[in-house]
This record gives sequence, C-alpha cells and structure tokens, in this order.
Amino acid sequence: MTHDVAELRRRVRALGARHRGARVPRALRRAIAAYARDARAVGASCGAIAERLGVSAESIRRWALAQRGRDGRGDGLVPVRVVAEAGRPLTVWSPTGYRVEGLAIAEAAELLRRLG
Repeated sequence: MTHDVAELRRRVRALGARHRGARVPRALRRAIAAYARDARAVGASCGAIAERLGVSAESIRRWALAQRGRDGRGDGLVPVRVVAEAGRPLTVWSPTGYRVEGLAIAEAAELLRRLG
C-alpha cells in the first residue's frame, strides 16, 4: 500500500502543538496506523516512524496495535485448544526457606491456599 508521508505529517502539524494526551482524529489515527504497520513490516522502528510523522513512538505503537485484527491483517483472536497441563513439576519456596519440589500446578495452588 502506498502512503503519502508528507500528507500525514502535514495533517499532524495542522493539529497544532503536540503534548501528552493531545487528541488526534480517528481517521488520521487509522491512516497513521496503516502506514506504521506497513513501515514496521519492512523493518522501520516505531521511533523512526514517529520522528517522520511528528507524533510519539508510544502513540505509533498503540495505534498500530489497536487496528490489528480488525481489518484481517493482524493478530486478532484465534481459537486455541489446550492439549495438556504443563508437564514440568513446580518447586515452591516459602518466605521462611522451606522448599517443596515436584508439585503439579493444582497441587501447588492447594498448598499455597492451605498455607495462606
């Protein structure tokens, strides 16, 4: 997808001085998010994208993630199937130095419930 970076930058500048919590219209956020996703796909960092557009890197990260999954291009919710409980036994250390090894998750939870 082709993005007009100069136009995005112009639209951001037209909003005036930027500060934490400054509102950005939804349509502009979506356009920036689309550009950011494409730029990130070819290796650009959120910091570099933010510098190009005149917004914070945190905003870039949040907006790009917020749009994922809604347009079918992101990592939206997917069904999963739990196959089995973790096979590795747990070790529990108490604050007073007791150590109990070889517990399953349910057993460790019960122990903590009884000790608590």
